[in-house]
Amino acid sequence: MINGARNTTLAFALVVVLAIISSFSFQGSRGLYETTEGRYAESAREMVETGKYLIPTLDYQPHWTKPPFAYWGIATGIILFGQSEWGVRFSNSLSYFFTIIIVIILGSLLWEYRVGLIAGLIYLSSPFPFFGVNAVSTDTLLTLWEIFAVLCFLKAYRTDGLKRKTAWITGMWFIFGLGFLTKGPPSLLPLLPIIVWNYTRKNKVALFRGFGVPLFLLTGFSWFIIVSIKNPHLVTYFLKTEVVDRVSSAAVHNPEWYGPFTIYLPVLLGGQGAWIYFFIRSLWRAIRSGPKKILLFIKKNEEVLFAVLWIIIPLLIFSISKSRLELYVLPLYAPIALLIARWINGYEGITWKRLIFIGVVSVILLAAFRLGVSYVPNRNNMGQVYTIGQQAGSANAEYFVFEEDKLFGMQFYLNGTLQRVTLKGNESWADASIDDLLSSLRSENMAAEYLILSSRKKAPLVERALSGSDLDVQKTDNKYWIWFRITQQEQ
Repeated sequence: MINGARNTTLAFALVVVLAIISSFSFQGSRGLYETTEGRYAESAREMVETGKYLIPTLDYQPHWTKPPFAYWGIATGIILFGQSEWGVRFSNSLSYFFTIIIVIILGSLLWEYRVGLIAGLIYLSSPFPFFGVNAVSTDTLLTLWEIFAVLCFLKAYRTDGLKRKTAWITGMWFIFGLGFLTKGPPSLLPLLPIIVWNYTRKNKVALFRGFGVPLFLLTGFSWFIIVSIKNPHLVTYFLKTEVVDRVSSAAVHNPEWYGPFTIYLPVLLGGQGAWIYFFIRSLWRAIRSGPKKILLFIKKNEEVLFAVLWIIIPLLIFSISKSRLELYVLPLYAPIALLIARWINGYEGITWKRLIFIGVVSVILLAAFRLGVSYVPNRNNMGQVYTIGQQAGSANAEYFVFEEDKLFGMQFYLNGTLQRVTLKGNESWADASIDDLLSSLRSENMAAEYLILSSRKKAPLVERALSGSDLDVQKTDNKYWIWFRITQQEQ
């Protein structure tokens, strides 16, 4: 018994160490990718620069696509650790670490402590959540809020006493409010399996008693109400563009009918890494036992039923929705890890030594891959492109990008000073035409050096504009981008 307790304590310590490594290792090694990471990072940087935290901006214009909580988290990291990749990803890392801890608590609450530790080990050493934390977006933070809310509900379900149950349910609604302040309606998806499962139990929890719902409305809708009062047109924008269109419009990410199979299935299965071996074994045994035995098993094990509903109901809604990205289903990996852990604990009989070995090897390989990716040339890695630009130009250079309306990651690295030029300069987002830009360089009142960034595909247009000019042009490039360093020719 004593040896068993020691093994469990040691296992917990190792899981926590691995959780820290998984959460924080090499988070600052890779440059910001376009377009999502650059957009979030630049918006948060502008918050820090301007000191205006209520209304997110992008290129110093109001940016309404998401509520501000995720931007606040990123901005906090920038304030604490500087304007760097590490600072930008810090809130993700912290959210991921706490998510692992909550997964451990959930497994312990649903079944037993060993299941919780195994579930946490699975979560921290699986590729999908491991690389999800390395991507700057709302999804890792949203995952934390969702599983935290589920934990509050399950604590209410397992707790005796009306006051304590009401307190946990109030906490659940508050956490859902924070989730709503992070990504809006998708944060409420776990509420659907909670309602379905709760109202099929004999001992139901009163989900709407107390101040929970008003607290949720106050927390989750406060920002939407404030900005909509100041900008009445936002009511239509939030309801139509950010809710209705994402569900029904084809002008979104991966709207094809087969999208759920090509977007979600690979990450939910392949994202398990080494643990997919146990998933396949459990699935094969279920298939062999037949539908009747599966239904009977689920009926007798209400915790398994809850985890299954937690996966199936949101996944069905994600599949129906026309907008689909891999990280949308990141919150579903917690119940997947819990079910795999339940299987391992109940049927595999694996020692802690072997489980920890799988986790350690997985984390080492994943961390090495995370580091290695930072050195691989990538068209979307603005950190690599920025480094080349810094090597090509002087400290007094002005930076421009040609025929690109985004590249906010580059704008982040350049402290918001990136300017956009096009052939004609007529676009609403363009700062100037390239001819006007070159004319200004000849003026003694302007900067003596310009750096223009162009994709290789559009570089011939820049070269054509520069041909026959009396300017000195030098090129520095990588596989995907070219920096044109333009100065006046020495007389």
